[in-house]
Amino acid sequence: MPADRRSDSRTRNDGPAFDLQALKRQIRENERIWNGFRQVELGMLGAQSLRELVSNLVRDIPRLFPNVDSVTLACVDPDLELARHFDTEGDIQPSPVLLSISAEALASLFPLPRQPRLGPIEDAIRQLLFPTAGEMLKSMALAPLVLRGELIGCLNQASRDPGHFRADTGTDLLEHLAAVAAMCIDNAVIHERLKIDGLTDPLTGLYNRRFFERRLHEELDRWARRPGNSLVGMLVDVDHFKRINDQHGHHTGDRILQGVARLLGKELRGSDVLARYGGEEFVLLLPDTTEDQGFLIAERLRALVEEATLGEGASRPQKITVSVGLACLSGMGSPVVDDAGAWLLR
Repeated sequence: MPADRRSDSRTRNDGPAFDLQALKRQIRENERIWNGFRQVELGMLGAQSLRELVSNLVRDIPRLFPNVDSVTLACVDPDLELARHFDTEGDIQPSPVLLSISAEALASLFPLPRQPRLGPIEDAIRQLLFPTAGEMLKSMALAPLVLRGELIGCLNQASRDPGHFRADTGTDLLEHLAAVAAMCIDNAVIHERLKIDGLTDPLTGLYNRRFFERRLHEELDRWARRPGNSLVGMLVDVDHFKRINDQHGHHTGDRILQGVARLLGKELRGSDVLARYGGEEFVLLLPDTTEDQGFLIAERLRALVEEATLGEGASRPQKITVSVGLACLSGMGSPVVDDAGAWLLR
């Protein structure tokens, strides 16, 4: 019996060795990866805007996963809504990290059943999803973003290491992260829409009085801090607008206001502000504009409206005129304005 037991012992020792240290290292690595994904997820959930959401993604993923060298987000954005929300300066520019992709191109990347793609990176995908990274990227992990059953974009990572992203790697955490990203993008867009709805005029699509007065206070503070700057404000009033409403109806009046709004906004710079102040009154704020420049702009806008026929879609389009008042701050000092509108309306 003792001999048999010794024989059994030798049989066990001669078999495959159980590497406890390797298992511990794998457990620690799995914990690191899980914690990294969790931090990225928390960064997305805590973002207050689309720009912050995207910035968190492209910052946190390479920071937490050092072999990831490039991160982009591609979304179907035919109306440039995401681009407008992303670009806080108001002048939409192509972004190297938030990319626009057609629905057709996206569907070809992720045919049903919409699984992540991992492995060597192809030249066409490198150009499409990592346009500024050049040929240094060798492997990729692309995760489809699906929201309410619809493919809306993809979260893209790439590495210079050809073996970093492999086709045989598990994708559960990546799919979870993509699902959270899709929900966060949707929430960010809804949040931006609510902000815009609270600061815009529903008839003309222009900013409303509330937004204008906020921006006017900001520009007045900026003017006071920077001697030598000039600031022009304009009040534009549609002449005899009550008579138009009385004679031709409010539908025609609405169409005329929409036409005036379109004409007034035709040549605005990114820093300029145009708002509907109330009724038939519009206001413009033109930073870094001298009084002489302001008068030229005012005359050009007045003539532009006078030459147009407005009220498209109404039964009787109209020729109208507007009156333009102008105020200018220049030189040094602090403006005494208790109410933002008082500067223009006094």
